[in-house]
Amino acid sequence: MSVQLFRIDDRLIHGQVAITWATALNSDSILLCDDSVCENEWEKELYLYASPEYLKISILCISETAQLLKEENRDLSKTILLVNSPFVIEALIKKGVTLNKVNVGGIHFREGRENLLPYLYLDEEEKTSFKRCLAQGIRFECLDVPTGNKIDLQKIIS
Repeated sequence: MSVQLFRIDDRLIHGQVAITWATALNSDSILLCDDSVCENEWEKELYLYASPEYLKISILCISETAQLLKEENRDLSKTILLVNSPFVIEALIKKGVTLNKVNVGGIHFREGRENLLPYLYLDEEEKTSFKRCLAQGIRFECLDVPTGNKIDLQKIIS
């Protein structure tokens, strides 16, 4: 079963996701997929405690997430799946996950990144990663908030 929203946001769980997106989509859960968060108990607890009580939060590593996404009887239709970069998407694909559409919600300023949209800064490695994913048939829609204008990532990184 496919997820409700597959989103890239380098801030992972924060107000824009947990309040704005989850409310607009009537989501009941968020699945955060991040190996480093999984390995850091303090950071994991921070995300769990900072999330609204009405959302079920799961924090899984890439391998666990891939396994979960391949389970045919799993209902994720009310789940937002969050990753922090296109590199995680590539890792999921290598583990056999099939993706069609991904929301690019925020990759923010860092030295060496080019500003493409107010909420999207990419370096050359990230652009190359996105291009490899695009070659796999994944469509990326840049949209920071549900009421914004969707922008096709392929048009701005070509």
